[in-house]
Amino acid sequence: MTLRPQALLLACLCLASNLVRAEGNTDVIAQPNAIGNSSIINQNMNINNGMTGKLQFGNLVCSQPTMAFTPFYTGNEAENPSSETYSINQGWGFQVSWMIPLGSNNDTCSELAGVKLDLAKEELEKNIYDKNLVRILKCQQLHASGYMINPKSEFAFLCSDVINIKAYVKANSSLFENPLPPSSKP
Repeated sequence: MTLRPQALLLACLCLASNLVRAEGNTDVIAQPNAIGNSSIINQNMNINNGMTGKLQFGNLVCSQPTMAFTPFYTGNEAENPSSETYSINQGWGFQVSWMIPLGSNNDTCSELAGVKLDLAKEELEKNIYDKNLVRILKCQQLHASGYMINPKSEFAFLCSDVINIKAYVKANSSLFENPLPPSSKP
């Protein structure tokens, strides 16, 4: 290890110096007074939603623009019983983030969503149709077997609109009378 000339000179001066004495009345009493009351707060709040919203249609997954609002609270309380100190650190806030997927527009996904919605509506209509068809068939079987639902029952509405054609024509014969005789002309 080599010493620089400046460091060597400084070392020599320290060895060659004389002792220094204070003159006169030097009644100095050192009274150290140090207050160590510091606080270092190193907080980093990162609340990030890492993904955009997704719509999935079978095997096709479409990213959608997303806005997220994330409130947060961080806090701690510290009590030192020996010095009777108490400190509260609180952090309140929120983060708002907008995420927009890069790449092509979402027209294909929007069109596909419309098709899926139309298919769902058709499926619902089909289910309602099937339910009513089964209800009508069961009511017809009930009537054909000589049974009916008591008109005072809370379930009388189930078969109230299912009627026998012959019974209806007989009860409403005026609706089926033809006032004009059939014409012989074609």
